[in-house]
Amino acid sequence: MWRYQKGRFFQEDFPLPQEATLLLCLNGEPWTALSYTPGEELLLALGHLYLSGVVGGLEGLTWQVGDGVVNLNLPQRPKRGLGVRDSGCAAGLRFGETPLRPLPPVSLDPGLPPRLLSELRREARAYAETRGIHGAALFDLEGHLLYLNEDIGRHNAVDRLMGYMLLEGIKPPVLLAVTGRVSREMAAKAIAMGAVLLASRTGATAPAVDLAKRYGLALAAYVRPESYRLYAPGGLTIPMPNPTD
Repeated sequence: MWRYQKGRFFQEDFPLPQEATLLLCLNGEPWTALSYTPGEELLLALGHLYLSGVVGGLEGLTWQVGDGVVNLNLPQRPKRGLGVRDSGCAAGLRFGETPLRPLPPVSLDPGLPPRLLSELRREARAYAETRGIHGAALFDLEGHLLYLNEDIGRHNAVDRLMGYMLLEGIKPPVLLAVTGRVSREMAAKAIAMGAVLLASRTGATAPAVDLAKRYGLALAAYVRPESYRLYAPGGLTIPMPNPTD
């Protein structure tokens, strides 16, 4: 490739993100296919199916992972509802959504959003190499990194976090940081995971903000090292100005 700078072209080597198709099968029959970044296929399959409301946990599940295929064996095949085309960059198609419950009231440090995004940026190796991939990171309530994933699809990256929680037995509440836009389905994924804080480097949509307010999710967007926009407070205490000031 060539890089254009200051009126000249310079030849340069620059790695590109990889992209492949993952086929998810339930009881041996195709269910859906995902465009994704190769790696950790089982985490992606489990997280995607959990956050789509297809499975409710690991009980009774067995699986086989092959080349570009994950087959999950369920006690019974779930009913396929009307497919919903997400607004994500990979235009994912899902056939349900896990039920949402109000999040527990948790007091959060207002300094957490910049810390989470700083850690995500620091550990996002694929982004540093390609500049063309999304990242998502899972943290405990103190802001310690538990797991980070990068994928061409921002939904895939979050789904793998859920898969990691299932396999590792991590219980909510947790914290979540992402690089991509927070749309309604991204906010729903965070709530379904039990994330009490969702911090994003970019913006949020109006339906996502409404959902965050309804379920008690603290939603911070446009997070920068020393600032962010708080669209829904959740457990973040907002100091009110003194009337005498």
